[in-house]
Amino acid sequence: MAMSLARSACCGVAAPRSSTTRVAAARPAVRPSLRATPQKAAAPSRAVAAKAFTEVAMIAGEAEFIAGTALTMVGMTLVGLAIGFVLLRVESLVQEGKL
Repeated sequence: MAMSLARSACCGVAAPRSSTTRVAAARPAVRPSLRATPQKAAAPSRAVAAKAFTEVAMIAGEAEFIAGTALTMVGMTLVGLAIGFVLLRVESLVQEGKL
């Protein structure tokens, strides 16, 4: 016991706790205010459902525009990659002295 106290004093190590102290520290007390209480979920009103349907319909109407934009971006990416690889090939030919 004297050795552990001396070691904790010189090295900054905390003194060992008993097993009951460790168990009590590992299991915090449950407070009644922190317990989950089951509650009913409120049903959405018809106005909210109609508004959501209208928004989904508007987005669905834009599907052609979204698909066209996505394909354009994919095409631009592929063209950029092709140009980049061509430039890398040109650079390697210039370094070899063939161009």
